[in-house]
Amino acid sequence: MLESDSSSDKLPPKGGAKGMTQDTARGTVVTASAPAEGDEPPAPRLSTRQAARRQRLLDSALALLEERDYERISVREVAEAAGVALATLYHYFPSKDHLFAEALVQWASTLGPDVNRRPLNGATAARRLEGALLRAARAFERRPQLARLLTRFETSDEPFAHEVLTRLDATTSDVYLDLLDDLPRDEARRIVRVLDAVFDSSLRAWSSGRATTADMRRSISDAVGLVLGDGQTE
Repeated sequence: MLESDSSSDKLPPKGGAKGMTQDTARGTVVTASAPAEGDEPPAPRLSTRQAARRQRLLDSALALLEERDYERISVREVAEAAGVALATLYHYFPSKDHLFAEALVQWASTLGPDVNRRPLNGATAARRLEGALLRAARAFERRPQLARLLTRFETSDEPFAHEVLTRLDATTSDVYLDLLDDLPRDEARRIVRVLDAVFDSSLRAWSSGRATTADMRRSISDAVGLVLGDGQTE
């Protein structure tokens, strides 16, 4: 029997769930409250059961992406895999794009914990940063459907796609910036921006079949070497 959210057994009103955001640092889901005069109580959080249901939807979306591309997955399949009603899915995510964008951001946010759990080797910050970028590339190599999904958002002119890319950049850039903590923050940001651009371009070329895995990795390593060299960031 499919679960349904008692408050969501209908499609979302116009505007959907745009007021919903995810606090990545704490893994807490909150609903954004409208501005008002005076002090306001904290924004209400999803209940434990609602948060678990929402997470099942994200996990199911990612699991289906392991099998096939975004275009070949229906939201009904995601709902069924998560064991919830279709209307419940739309309560948390107003569209298929919103669902898979959130899944992509959540997947990308695992880079930081992964680096903490498996520290990067390298005598210099440059080598450690190269290691982090190559680790991210290998993660996409294992999940090419996610690389193609990222390209979908990068080539979209929808405002929502820009918001997704901004969140993705913030998720991964902090990891890279921490590896350059001996440099002035503004300089480190410029370096990361350049290397991110090379990473994205190389990933698009690989995911579209225009470059090999070796080509992609070489482009990333070359960019790090050209921007930072081997001994600039001891």
